[in-house]
Amino acid sequence: MHRLLCAFILLCVMASSYAFTSSSRRVLKGAAPVYFQTSQSTQLKATKKAEAGEVVNFKKADFVAAVAEKTGMTKGESEKALSAVLNVIATEVASGKRISLPGFGTFKLSHRAARKGRNPKTGEPMDIKASNTPSFSASKTFKDMANPDR
Repeated sequence: MHRLLCAFILLCVMASSYAFTSSSRRVLKGAAPVYFQTSQSTQLKATKKAEAGEVVNFKKADFVAAVAEKTGMTKGESEKALSAVLNVIATEVASGKRISLPGFGTFKLSHRAARKGRNPKTGEPMDIKASNTPSFSASKTFKDMANPDR
């Protein structure tokens, strides 16, 4: 359980600090600095894509490897921990609970009311059923990290 909690905290810190920067260092307000080790070729590709205005993808395998490196767990254990964390978030949000992670954001279930719409192909009016959808709201700290120039 302790390893799962550590992996989850690391997941939150890494997602909030790595996903929005090409630099290798990012500090959360009130937190110790977090350093990320990436290969030079990965950094070079990320820099070129960022200069071209493209989005750089941080894939699940990269994420699992980074968690394994930071926690000292194996990649297999890290993947299990990541899957467990994502499963807990999905299950709890689907049941209607709100999950707040200070400094990261909030996961919640949003309701969409039934409404009238139009079939895009024929233009005919149609009824759209009410539905629930998961949503995520980033915290102010996360937003500030994503917009360092503000």
